[in-house]
Amino acid sequence: MISRPVSDLADADRRTLENLLGHELEASQQVFVMVFSPGQVPDRATRQAAAERIRRTLDEVDRHRAAQGVTDEEVDAAVDEAMVHVRPHSG
Repeated sequence: MISRPVSDLADADRRTLENLLGHELEASQQVFVMVFSPGQVPDRATRQAAAERIRRTLDEVDRHRAAQGVTDEEVDAAVDEAMVHVRPHSG
């Protein structure tokens, strides 16, 4: 797993991610990438290490959110909006 600020990405890497995601990235955004092998269950130590990295990432997001004054309601609205784009409703 990796997490990088978009502003730290090389131009070619940023364009590649934008092509993959289908939209432009903003310099203030973060990119989070996780690679896994479907059907293979990682060992306990690997799962614990991954869980700890996720906890640290979420803690960092919470600190950034608090420093920027983003409310829980704004976070929920952003997640809802993102879900509409990822899983559009038919009909």
